[in-house]
Amino acid sequence: MATELTIKVPNRAGQLAAISTALGDAQVNIAALAGSAVGSKGVIHVVVADKDAARARRALKKAKLRVASDRKLLEVRLADKPGTLARVATRLGKGRVSVDSAYMIGVGKGSRTIGFGVKDSRKANKALGR
Repeated sequence: MATELTIKVPNRAGQLAAISTALGDAQVNIAALAGSAVGSKGVIHVVVADKDAARARRALKKAKLRVASDRKLLEVRLADKPGTLARVATRLGKGRVSVDSAYMIGVGKGSRTIGFGVKDSRKANKALGR
C-alpha cells in the first residue's frame, strides 16, 4: 500500500527542494510526485510507502512543512498494454467511484501499478471485482 501526502506551500523557489531534502534526510523514498501552483500558493502531492508515512509526516513537520491531508491509495496492477487503464477507469466510472488523483507508482516487467486516490476504497474495490 501507498500513502499520498498533500503539502501546501507558498509558490516560491526552493519549496520542492525543502520537501525532497526533508524526506531524503529521513530516508523516505518518494514513489510518485505531482505538484501545481495557482497564484501565490502551491500544492505538492507526494506518494510514499505506507511503512514510511509516519516518518515522512514527522520529517516534514520538523522541516516546518504542513501536511494538509493524507490518505491511502488504492493500488491496481495493470498489464503494460494499450487500453488496460481505460478498462479499469471504466469499471470505476460504472461503479460511480470518483477518482480524485492517480499516480504511476510502480513499473514491472510487463506491468504498471497505478495508485488511485478515491473517497470510498470499499466501493472502488467492489467496482473492480475485488
